[in-house]
Amino acid sequence: MECLACKVTDLDVRLNKCPICFKWVCDNCAVRSFGRAFCQRKCADVFFWGDEDED
Repeated sequence: MECLACKVTDLDVRLNKCPICFKWVCDNCAVRSFGRAFCQRKCADVFFWGDEDED
């Protein structure tokens, strides 16, 4: 496994799985929000606000 952003592997650092899209991200690249680590701001917003396609 490797970080989505910086490509560092899980052998070198601890990786977190994004709770929305399940991509792996390291602590340095993670977007921290709501007490969780997300791979990008978009996933953090979906976690809190929900998906826009809920019509």
